[in-house]
Amino acid sequence: MSKPTACIAIVISVLLAGCHSAKVAEPLTAKLGGSDPDAQMEFWHTLAERNLTSNDEAFHGLLLYLDGEDAATDYAGRLKAMKAKGLLNADFNQPSDQAIQRGVLAQTLVRALKIKGGVFQRLTHDAPRYAVRELMYMDLYPPSSPQQTFSGTEFLGIIGRIEDYQRGNPADYPAAILPGEKEHGVKGDNADPLAKPDAGPTTRPVTQPTVQPTVPPAKP
Repeated sequence: MSKPTACIAIVISVLLAGCHSAKVAEPLTAKLGGSDPDAQMEFWHTLAERNLTSNDEAFHGLLLYLDGEDAATDYAGRLKAMKAKGLLNADFNQPSDQAIQRGVLAQTLVRALKIKGGVFQRLTHDAPRYAVRELMYMDLYPPSSPQQTFSGTEFLGIIGRIEDYQRGNPADYPAAILPGEKEHGVKGDNADPLAKPDAGPTTRPVTQPTVQPTVPPAKP
């Protein structure tokens, strides 16, 4: 084999290797797919330690966030629920253990949040490419390509940003805070390193008085 031919073969093999989608061994939903509070908290904490987030884990987490529960008992049920909500296209058929692509998640999020976005997003019916761009523009996504995947911590960070966005106070909390922890303050490894000890929750009223009321002098 000549050197040019060998080089072409190497390039093709590298490209083909890059086309294989990353897989997640033993998605957490097999054991932590319940909706009771203990199962939910264990799911979120365990997911934070994973190198990749699967489709099944991402859709389970998204249903927990949107509905407070996931009534489905398997991946097929989660797909059905997501499609019924209009969050996934009817022809979506990626396997459960495939790592969630940022474009796929972006598409579900712009639909769940009813983000209209720009002209191209609307014309392409929330195509992953333009959904990613819109979330990046809104600072709900880091710089991303539609094919990139998420670690567990990165996925939780996105859910945290979405929660802040819906509450109207984006960027008030570190991305590592787990869903549902904001109302009770943050302790331990997830605490804000800049917060004062025992300062309590950092949420503040939207407006505060800028002028203190004056107290009239006491009558003689």
